[in-house]
Amino acid sequence: MSEKDSPQELSDLITYPADMSIKAMGLNANNFEAFIIGLVSPIIAPQKPSRTDARESSGGKYLSVTVHFKASDAAQYERVYSTLREDARVLFTL
Repeated sequence: MSEKDSPQELSDLITYPADMSIKAMGLNANNFEAFIIGLVSPIIAPQKPSRTDARESSGGKYLSVTVHFKASDAAQYERVYSTLREDARVLFTL
């Protein structure tokens, strides 16, 4: 999502509720997968992630965590994305 895209513009493209996923990448330390799930879960409550996938980098230093969930609206998806981007432990988001 580019910075100029607003939740309203996303709502025009996607029919909500919608199955969405978001990926966060960071150092493979301190139970990064559980940390990401802990950041996302309160925002999507009472829903829970429908699935999570984790993949280590080839050297094992980094971990990517993809969280799949049903977004109720574009604003909720944007809150998840913003929360992940604001945390210093998250190096990249997709």
